[in-house]
Amino acid sequence: MTFRNIMILVAMHFPTGTARFWFGSHTYVDEDGNHWRPAGVLPAAALAKLQYAFSGEATTMDMGLSGVDQQIADLAYEETQESDVIGSKVQILLQSCDQYFQPLPPGPIVKFTGEVIDLKFRKRAVSDRDKPQILHNVTLVVGNAFHARKSRRNAVLSDADQRAYSLKVNPDLPPDLSCERITLMSEQTIPWPRS
Repeated sequence: MTFRNIMILVAMHFPTGTARFWFGSHTYVDEDGNHWRPAGVLPAAALAKLQYAFSGEATTMDMGLSGVDQQIADLAYEETQESDVIGSKVQILLQSCDQYFQPLPPGPIVKFTGEVIDLKFRKRAVSDRDKPQILHNVTLVVGNAFHARKSRRNAVLSDADQRAYSLKVNPDLPPDLSCERITLMSEQTIPWPRS
């Protein structure tokens, strides 16, 4: 059994531009010349959240910066005042790498697409005698396609609509076949509860 090295990349498409991060220690430049900023180590608890995001369940994830200084928190706050980041697209991509952690073709694959549904700012005091300071947390709440979906008035859930929607949300993945059998059940009687 051979193990692959995987890079986890996060692209946040804000109205003023795209912010790109990856979980590593140095800047990564992809084959298209995009710069991915280092985001440090991915917390172990975050892996479970990513797994739920990939599984197709309606879920939300908190993504953000912890322990940043006042200047960075102010920049984030100004960004939210100048343009509405709610509804911005967030993608998680996986890049396969060789044993030396060099990216392999065909490039990163989109594994999750969601949108920003909320933004939170928090601050906390650090009680250090030598250097007391206030650190800030900036958190984006990201909902996946199932969470962000809103039902339209008189909407009908059909196989064609679901396939088109899945192609729009995750173009690199095969079409969603979850509604394929709806037409077969349209004239069936389903007793509930079963006795």
